[in-house]
Amino acid sequence: MSDVITILVGVLIAGALGTALRVLVADPDAVFSRQVMGTLVVNVVGSFALGVISALDGNTALIIGVGGLGAFTTFSTFISQVEQLNREAKGEQAFAYVLASVILGVSAALLGLAIT
Repeated sequence: MSDVITILVGVLIAGALGTALRVLVADPDAVFSRQVMGTLVVNVVGSFALGVISALDGNTALIIGVGGLGAFTTFSTFISQVEQLNREAKGEQAFAYVLASVILGVSAALLGLAIT
């Protein structure tokens, strides 16, 4: 049971740090276009980091991946921003944002895997 408590506390701490870092990078007070870029940056950086830590074994990868990177990256904000672009009749920008997020995210994760 102590392993479960250790993992839980680690995920909580890493999650708090990941969330704080995302707020600093994504800048919620910025204009919408800068928020989109902030979300793209955190998701790509998070994908790269997840690729790197996937080489780790055990609880460290779980704590950093689920807690830290799970809180740092944001799928829900990404989807919300895509939907807002569509509502503003900016379908081409929404499509480019989705395409860039997927291509850059997967590429960053593969690069992280390759490095480790």
